[in-house]
This record gives sequence, structure tokens and C-alpha cells, in this order.
Amino acid sequence: MINLAKYDYYLLHDIDLPIVYFCSRYYDFEVNPRLRYKHVFSYNKMRYNWQKAASYCCSWLVILYYVILWRPKVVHIQWFRIPRFDLAVVRILQRVFGVKVVFTAHNVLPHQGNESKCEVIFRKAYRVFDRIIVHSQATKKEIMELSQVQAERVVVIRHGILPLQVSNDRYEACKEVYDHKYAALEGKTVFTTLGYQNTYKGTDLLARVWANTPQLWNSGDCMLLIIGKVNDTSIDLTVLEGIANVILDNRRIPDEEFLYLLRHTDVYLLPYREISQSGAMLTVLTEHVPLLLADVGALAEPLDIAPIGWKIPRADEQDLQEALLYLVSHKKEVEAVRNNRQAWEKVCKFYDWKEIGQQTWRLYENLL
Repeated sequence: MINLAKYDYYLLHDIDLPIVYFCSRYYDFEVNPRLRYKHVFSYNKMRYNWQKAASYCCSWLVILYYVILWRPKVVHIQWFRIPRFDLAVVRILQRVFGVKVVFTAHNVLPHQGNESKCEVIFRKAYRVFDRIIVHSQATKKEIMELSQVQAERVVVIRHGILPLQVSNDRYEACKEVYDHKYAALEGKTVFTTLGYQNTYKGTDLLARVWANTPQLWNSGDCMLLIIGKVNDTSIDLTVLEGIANVILDNRRIPDEEFLYLLRHTDVYLLPYREISQSGAMLTVLTEHVPLLLADVGALAEPLDIAPIGWKIPRADEQDLQEALLYLVSHKKEVEAVRNNRQAWEKVCKFYDWKEIGQQTWRLYENLL
């Protein structure tokens, strides 16, 4: 659920340096007047993988042309798309042009692709970058263990909250339709997971637990929503078909519907098997929706700041089942967590973008 343009916009919003922002030709977010935009990437609109790869490589050649032209001191890369090629580009930037390269490791390894191959490539890559930005101490530790990289080269800078950009007029125009569509949610304890569904997010685990627990699937007091595009063919949601208190919808939903569902959710579910940080969670925080999550990566960090949810030790069927049953029978506790304004203000302040931008600014200046 991370919108890459949204992340970059908030990160760079208050940094007062001459920055050229290389982005998609289909950039779909607000424009930061401080930045100079160069729209070079279009691989995401290509149909075939070979077309995507060729387009991506050509876009990097354009960027290298501008590197020759402008001679930047620092290049900040947010993602690797073709790791071996990207690593070669990083080495060219450093060795040929004397550029310092910063890389943001949103996750230790990509969630897609061959894990063993990715591990080999990123073990090398982490030794090459001049600085690596991570979002938690846990991720820093993992990268240091993976690559034996020095601690001073791995900098912890939090990931900020990601509010949905939905106008009130647009939301109100859609609300009546959604009120009718989701009328069954009224008066129920609603458990929800939205956005892209993957095995690493524990979607399959959640489906099995609900289907195998009569106190959940046979209850008239609760509902389970799994709404979003299923990206992993190994996830079997057929076990939930025909269950009256489950809504399944395998599609990418618009922001207006996403926001509506968050506002009608009592507990948002994040039973992740592995993650460094979750963009979905950082969106959920903006709507003050209580969380039930697995204690993995930095996922449980908000619960260490203030009591805004519940955590299970790991993505385990028994632990998840027990937690869901507890919450179904403790509705007043769920309501109290959602209405704890002081706790939510404390958490949102912790993930404020202004301080995150200042930390990133200082990192750039230290490399100049």
C-alpha cells in the first residue's frame, strides 16, 4: 500500500537543498516546488518483462547523462528493480563520477524474487553504499549481520505516517454507495486487512484461522474483511467462501473505499511473517484504528510508544486465534483503545515527517 511518490514527497518536503527528483512519467502525487522534476521512468506501464527491463535500463542511461551534465555530490536511491544492473550503476556513480550513494533499505531483502539470489546481491550491495537508511534498529542489525557493514554507515531514520489523500467532497460523494454496499458491518466488531495480499503478510494464515475457528466464522457479532489484490498464487482463500461473516474482494480498491473501510474497522490485522516496516500500518495510524500485529521487524514499534493495539509473538495460528477470540469478547477494550486520543497523538508525533526530513537533510550535508 506504499505509494512511492507519497513517501518521497513527504520525505523531501522540508529539505532546502538543490535536489533533482527522477521519477515516473506517470507521477501521480502532489508536486513539491522545492524540487526539480525529471520524469524518466515508464517501465511499470510495459506489458512484458523484457520490455520493462529495457525501459528501466534506458531510464538509468538518461540519469547518467544528467550526472555527467550536473555532477551531483550525492545520489539517493530508494529501490533496486534489477539488482545486478543497479549495483553496476552504483559502482559507476562512485568510481567514475565520485558520487556518494545513499540507499534506503525499506526491507532487508525484496519480498519478490529468488531469495537466495537477492541475498547474494544485497550482501555485496550493502558493502558498496556510502550510507544506508533503515527504518528501525532491528533492520540495522540484520543488515550488519548480513553484510558485515560498519555500524556508522547504517543510519536509522524512521518511516513517517502516510495519510490518504482523499477530498471531503469526493469521500462524501462515495459514502452513500459504500453505506449500502457494506451495510452488514453495522454493529459488528470488524477485523480488516486491505491492500495487496501476500504470503509474507500472513493472509493465508489469517484465512485458515478464521475458517477453522467456529467461534469466529459462526459468530454474528464480528466480521472479517480481506479486500485487496491477491499477489500470491499460493494463497488459498477458498476456505472462506460461503462464510456469512466474511467479505472477500480480490481487486485494487480506490482510496475513497480504502478510507471508508478504515473508518468502519475496529481492529486492523497485520499478522506478518516478515517485514521491516509496513506502509499499510503507517496509513492505518492516521485514522486511529487499533492494530493486531505480529512482533516482527519494526511492526510492533507503535505499541512500544503507546497502547494502540495488541501484538502476538509471531505469525502463528494458535497465537492469532487466541488474540482474535480475546478481542471478539472484549469489545469495550477495543473501543477504549480507539478513543484514547492521547495515545494516538503520541504515536503520530513519533512518526512526524518534519523530524524525519531534518535527519535526512543532515545525512546529505554530512556527505557533501
